[in-house]
Amino acid sequence: MMGDDLDRMRHPDEARRTILERATLLPAEEAPLAEAAGRVLAQDLVAEEDAPPFAAATMDGYAVVAGDPSPWREIVGRQTAGFMLGLEVSDGHAVAITTGSPMPPGADAVIPVEETEESDGHVVVHQDDVAPGTNVRPRGSDLKKGALVLAAGTTLGPAEVGLAAGLGYARVPVRRQA
Repeated sequence: MMGDDLDRMRHPDEARRTILERATLLPAEEAPLAEAAGRVLAQDLVAEEDAPPFAAATMDGYAVVAGDPSPWREIVGRQTAGFMLGLEVSDGHAVAITTGSPMPPGADAVIPVEETEESDGHVVVHQDDVAPGTNVRPRGSDLKKGALVLAAGTTLGPAEVGLAAGLGYARVPVRRQA
């Protein structure tokens, strides 16, 4: 009897192959992100826009034109994180800016607040030779529009759900549960 059992036994790789050949995927459905944890992604998720969607300040300071040699610049407004305020920067001007805020048009660098002194509606810059891109996080530096974020077949855990939420997905395509 023992010999007969050994003749019918299969190698684990062969058994796995047989199971996978006969298994069928359950159809896809859309699930709210709040109910997606533990589910299997049915299709690739791609970035629908650049992340971040704008150039952003990486520290508190003043948004300026990098090549402007003016040490004394008029402050034309204050940009905080959130909506663009319609401010614009040109030579001789600056915008007070907070970390993570969108860069105003015309500005291509941020001078750290520690390298400045504010006086009478102006900012005195104590830093020489500011290069374009200084203290600025470029648009799309995390993800470019169309980039693969999560591949089909991924089991969604807290990190994956958080990533999808951060990219604006409210619902995701997942495999139906049996």
